[in-house]
Amino acid sequence: MKTNDIGYWYERYADELFAYGIAFCIDREIVLDAIQDVFLHLYENQSKIQDPNNVKFYLFTSLKNRIISILRKESQFQELTDEYQFELCADAQELTLESEEKAQYENLLNQLLSLLTSKQREAIYLHYMQNLSYEDVAQILNITPKSTRKLIYRAIQKMQEGLPIYFVLLLLLISYKYSH
Repeated sequence: MKTNDIGYWYERYADELFAYGIAFCIDREIVLDAIQDVFLHLYENQSKIQDPNNVKFYLFTSLKNRIISILRKESQFQELTDEYQFELCADAQELTLESEEKAQYENLLNQLLSLLTSKQREAIYLHYMQNLSYEDVAQILNITPKSTRKLIYRAIQKMQEGLPIYFVLLLLLISYKYSH
């Protein structure tokens, strides 16, 4: 691993890492510190770390582990579990020029996301909004790929209860399209 790579990765992924970190419902300063810690660790250990096959997956996993470590140190976890708060908020900033329509999209998507568990929201975010594979999502969530597929399937099923499937898929597609 080269220092140039680390700088490029920071420039390329810092915003996405920040958006992911904020979803853990923690202070933005903690998220920024955690991102810095991840990149500092990469810099200090660059001779020991091989180039990862999937940089985005590696960085997301590292950030999640760092955030959980920080939260545990701050005693925000009662015991050593993988339970944590993960919230997604729809931002339809680019969806439409009409502020009324924008507010309707955001409200609808937020209502759908509120039906989901934290783990389901995180799986939806990682798979659809960050375009990670089921296998990568499974490793980040510390579950099997089969469980990941089932988790995402059940999340979409929950969202379908209130809306026809084409609306759910449209909202996920719009969210993905405008997050990149």
